[in-house]
Amino acid sequence: MSCGVDRFIITKEVENTFVFTIKADGSTLPLQIVEASDSFSYKIIKLEDDSVDLDGSFTITNALNGEITLVLSVEEVNSLESDKGSKPDRYYLRPTYRLVLICDTVNNGKFIAKVYEVYVQ
Repeated sequence: MSCGVDRFIITKEVENTFVFTIKADGSTLPLQIVEASDSFSYKIIKLEDDSVDLDGSFTITNALNGEITLVLSVEEVNSLESDKGSKPDRYYLRPTYRLVLICDTVNNGKFIAKVYEVYVQ
């Protein structure tokens, strides 16, 4: 995942769209995706008890440049829990989930990528 933010934040009350670029092992170049056979799915797992709150599939948006897209509907986002610190700590966000990407590709085999801290606001 290449983005210019420090945190992976899901925002409630709106549809959330995230674009991921899959890169080949040991390379900074994007992995060419074979649309007919490659598959990409996800699980959003609660940190508290390791239960799966959401799961589904990614959409391949640019196969040549290794781009896949995750779209979370308003209903899906609103079903997620958020956690904040106390008033003296200025209500900072606390991570409540982790995101696991399950990938099965022709050019790179099977692999898993993780976003260890997912925040919901």
